[in-house]
Amino acid sequence: MDISCAFAPVPDTPDHIALAERLGYRRAWVYDTPALQLDVWMTLARAAERTRRIELGTGVLIPSLRHVMVTAAAIAGLVALAPGRVNVGIGSGFTGRLAMGQRPNTWTVVAGYIRQLKALLAGELVEVDGALTQMLHGPGQAPPRPIRVPIVVGTGGPKGEAIARELGDGIAGISFRASSATSTV
Repeated sequence: MDISCAFAPVPDTPDHIALAERLGYRRAWVYDTPALQLDVWMTLARAAERTRRIELGTGVLIPSLRHVMVTAAAIAGLVALAPGRVNVGIGSGFTGRLAMGQRPNTWTVVAGYIRQLKALLAGELVEVDGALTQMLHGPGQAPPRPIRVPIVVGTGGPKGEAIARELGDGIAGISFRASSATSTV
């Protein structure tokens, strides 16, 4: 059985993730709620430095809080620190945006973000904010493209599940592209 754990991005979280690794957990997810806690990517990078086996991921990333290029670069940075151990959970931002007095992103926004992110990680030229752009890291500056990481979608109903099935590698809670269903968050 694969068991995952989830943490708020607070100062002790990297040490808690290291403990989870010693206890045999398969994955550690870290929330993306910057109005309530610290930065998810900083926390995951610190956890990567303290661990060797446990998979690390955002549980779940809120698209409207980070430019898609910033997210692609953060994923590349974490992949460099923890190759083969990075997962990306993306959702509409229900809790994180509510904490800032905002409504969740629409699933159309989430789908567009996932499409852009996957294309950037693949090394493709992508239209972002009306201009064509791509990751331009040179040799030795980031992992070479394509950068492949599982993307799971945190859903709350049929619209999100449709986006997860179209664009993701699983639904936060259930993986459906694996040979058998396994818990992902």
